[in-house]
Amino acid sequence: MIEGSRKFSGSNDLLVVSIALWAVGIFIGSVFFWFDSGDDLFGQYYLLPWCFLVGLVVLSPIFYYFYKGCLDLFHPLIFASLSYIFPAFVVGGIILSFGWSEPFYLSFIENPRFELPLSLFYVAVGYIGLMLGYYFSFGKKIGEFLDERLSKAQWRPSEVWVGGLVLITAGFIVNILSFLRGILGYQRIENTEIFDGLLIFLQILLIEGIVLLWLAVFEEERKNRFVYLVAIFLLTLIPIRAFVLGSRSAFVSGLLPVIFAFFYSGRKLKGIHFLGLSVIIPIALFVGVIYGTTFRNIKGSEARMEAGAYFEQALVTLEYLSEADTEFILKEGATALAERVENLSSLGVVVSNYEKLAPYEAAYGLENNIINDLLYSFVPRFIYPDKPNTSDVRAYGDLYFSYGENAFTVTPFGDLLRNFGPFGIPVGMFILGIYFRVIYSSLVQSKYPAIWKKVAYYPLLTVVSYESFYATIFPAVIRTIFVTAIGLFAVHLLTKLFRRQ
Repeated sequence: MIEGSRKFSGSNDLLVVSIALWAVGIFIGSVFFWFDSGDDLFGQYYLLPWCFLVGLVVLSPIFYYFYKGCLDLFHPLIFASLSYIFPAFVVGGIILSFGWSEPFYLSFIENPRFELPLSLFYVAVGYIGLMLGYYFSFGKKIGEFLDERLSKAQWRPSEVWVGGLVLITAGFIVNILSFLRGILGYQRIENTEIFDGLLIFLQILLIEGIVLLWLAVFEEERKNRFVYLVAIFLLTLIPIRAFVLGSRSAFVSGLLPVIFAFFYSGRKLKGIHFLGLSVIIPIALFVGVIYGTTFRNIKGSEARMEAGAYFEQALVTLEYLSEADTEFILKEGATALAERVENLSSLGVVVSNYEKLAPYEAAYGLENNIINDLLYSFVPRFIYPDKPNTSDVRAYGDLYFSYGENAFTVTPFGDLLRNFGPFGIPVGMFILGIYFRVIYSSLVQSKYPAIWKKVAYYPLLTVVSYESFYATIFPAVIRTIFVTAIGLFAVHLLTKLFRRQ
């Protein structure tokens, strides 16, 4: 756990809320100023001052916790900012300003000089809502209440090796079944079957096992040959999974559990660690974008194919990258990276068109998708086989981008705007902030710290996707809690068996 990450008090919470309210006032004042004169002052770079203001808002928790000496990269507010919101919208706005990304759907934004800054404003308001929800005392009280009632079980690092390997084995089996079914990797299925959703969420078992073993590797005081073999095995999984999945973010996703376990293993962090991350993460992202983009271009579409043919595409990708001109690959990779990072324009399309397209959403199954998804999430598909998929990313792409063959970025901000209007954004993010405070207070700031709580925290943090629908967040949280609990209970039984022997 990060040193000093428990130094919280009511006065600190009040201070942060006060700062947030001042930030809101300053931001609103700046809004009126730039809406009135921003175009004249900055010309074609009219987005830059907005990027600066929004950057201050979304980076404010980092400045605060760094000043307090308890910076935690996996704190919910910081993780949300660094993993998605800052690069997608602040860096993305800079990318748009300089013309490094020009997606075809920019033409769908009727008044970009007004609606793109408005999109950034909605992001800032949503993030402020997230902060206020996090610091609202209700979430902290629930977390402390749960902390007193959760299991006090303690596992030593030497006791979890078998359990971790069992979880990884089970996760691999689920991944193989998911791959053969066509719901894993760069492919998709036309019709959702009864147990497809179960297969998707059982993949969490693999993540649990990886996080558990990395924590054991870093927390084990007596490093022997077996510990190093486990570490090598886990490192090997990163390129293998990236190779198979064809995902542009696979390398970064594979590194996150390693970084998480290192940070939460009780080590004292130094500047060299943060410097190393500032180099490793961009390189991993760039390599992943190059491989993932090339793989997708060679495969051509998300059409499902036989396993042998799929792996052949991966081999062809590696062969192409090894033979192609390096300068050309780097240029293509830089372009693809800019397009991958920038998501402001896709949010701008929603901001520009959500009122006009609202009458057509029912025909695409998107109307009131947040409420409908929450209600339907409690009904398993094997009970209701014809359960509608109300948050269909293909239908969303067809309606808003006139192209249903691609999974366009949705974002919780856009989804809340579509469902409830502008005022729904801070309210929805406020609720999400309460959820984050509950899991952070009960699992990370716990009075009874334990390995299993750290393992549970990781999937409950990362299950929140800032690229997808807000509607899917809490149904996904419910399923993640269920699968995570099953995996941890299995490990607990194995640790008890290990102790008896």
